[in-house]
Amino acid sequence: MHLVHTHQPKINNMSETSNDVTRRTVLQRAAVGSVGIVAAGSIDALAGTDSDTAIEAVERVESKAEWFSQRAFSISGNKVLMTSKGSSLPTTTYARQIYRPRSAQEIADVVKSSSPTTPIAVVCGGHESSNAALFASSEAIVLDLMHLKSIEFGKGDESMLVTVGAGVVFRELVEAVKGRRGALPVGTGPGVGVVGYIVNGGLSGYFSRRLGLLGQRVVRMTVVSAAGEILTLTPDDELFTAMLGAGSCLGIVVDVTIRMEHQSILKSAEQRVISFETRKQAVEFSQGALRIQRDRVLPNESVSMELVITGSKALVATVVFYDSFHGNAEEYVKPLEDLAASLKLPVVMTSHWDSWYEAAAALWPVIAQMKGSPLVMLQHCIGTKGIPNNTIIDFVCETVVAQAPLDEAPFSIVEVRTLGGAVSSGAMLPSGNCHHQFFTDLIILYDAKLKTVEERQSIADLTKRVLDKAREVDGLSVDFSGTHSQPDDRDSAVSSSVIFGTEAMAKTVTMLKKIVDPNNRFRFHPFAKLL
Repeated sequence: MHLVHTHQPKINNMSETSNDVTRRTVLQRAAVGSVGIVAAGSIDALAGTDSDTAIEAVERVESKAEWFSQRAFSISGNKVLMTSKGSSLPTTTYARQIYRPRSAQEIADVVKSSSPTTPIAVVCGGHESSNAALFASSEAIVLDLMHLKSIEFGKGDESMLVTVGAGVVFRELVEAVKGRRGALPVGTGPGVGVVGYIVNGGLSGYFSRRLGLLGQRVVRMTVVSAAGEILTLTPDDELFTAMLGAGSCLGIVVDVTIRMEHQSILKSAEQRVISFETRKQAVEFSQGALRIQRDRVLPNESVSMELVITGSKALVATVVFYDSFHGNAEEYVKPLEDLAASLKLPVVMTSHWDSWYEAAAALWPVIAQMKGSPLVMLQHCIGTKGIPNNTIIDFVCETVVAQAPLDEAPFSIVEVRTLGGAVSSGAMLPSGNCHHQFFTDLIILYDAKLKTVEERQSIADLTKRVLDKAREVDGLSVDFSGTHSQPDDRDSAVSSSVIFGTEAMAKTVTMLKKIVDPNNRFRFHPFAKLL
């Protein structure tokens, strides 16, 4: 059952005068889905629900500290620095109550039973760099969507569809898609929440040049609004596009339906692991490898490449070949082997993958080793909208690779990826990732218990100096990704037009925020301060 739907302009066509779009226009549909988690009842039916009674049946978390330790992959490096109150580590949420709903209806009951001004935080996977939703605030309630584990397959007009509940993480989705011989542009972290990744502008280093962003493949979603209304959104709805990059500040996503591709889109992949001893060696190899990436890979959309420089003194070069590639994969990566040989650096591991699944799961064992008490993370990205010139490549190598605190924070990595391709030709979403071809991700990770407060501050200061220098480089974007940047940095120069891709998209998101969430209930988006 749907409300009467009249034709409305899509988000990409909205002008600056669209502020007169009414709330009823945006919140058009009640949700009764045919695939995935089915919401019970339409908006009219929900109007008579006794939410105050129904909420008593919703599961509540008793031990906040235990919950926090289980759900937080890491905590922000800015939260473990010296303060006037000392150096104690944050160990729990500030929220007054945590719920674990099992359906769209239970989510709606919780939302409607609380005051219209009560802040609401939503947790899917727990990997967000500043943990805005996990910490929340003392006035807030948290909705932990871990029970929404539905993964259901269906057929669309031209492709296989998969509907994913908001509690699903990438390991679960990848395993399920493998069983259907499918492929998706997934993230590399096995415990990352799929929905959280999508609604904050996620990207994929291995697959996006062929498959686009995961958000660009969404065809439908079930959402609970700030008023507790259950909605089904499709590309015909104004709110749909905005949800795919700014979603966690606009509503609660219950499930998403995504177009899949066949696993044959990936022909093969080659990975070489090169050992180094000094940072100078890492810089020299990176300079040569990134020129290979620029000159051979970026102009060739049948190939993608990622170079990772690790705190454990390894250089990991991965080249993925799509179904449109013609040639010999081993010969294609030989220049990387020759580069290592010229620098007298040993290739300590050679890997060949024949399937999408092997590439999707490749980093799971590495990520599993990243643990701490707690594990601390600072995450930033820099990149270019076009093909990088020598000045930018040299800056990435001689400043980012050379000066990032990889030795001080041994779990840390610098990732350099190729983007563009299908991302650039797909629908533009509220994500800076849509507009960039060259992407460098600086992920600083370490065990806080093994560092003094002074050492933690030093790591944060080193990271900040690198980023400050990046902001002075002509042609470089800094922190343009909602999933790969650090929103709780003090005096951050990030702007909404950078995070959401363009000034027009930022204005649209801001306008919709005022319409669908006038009381700012969903204020724990990583970049809610921009709206």
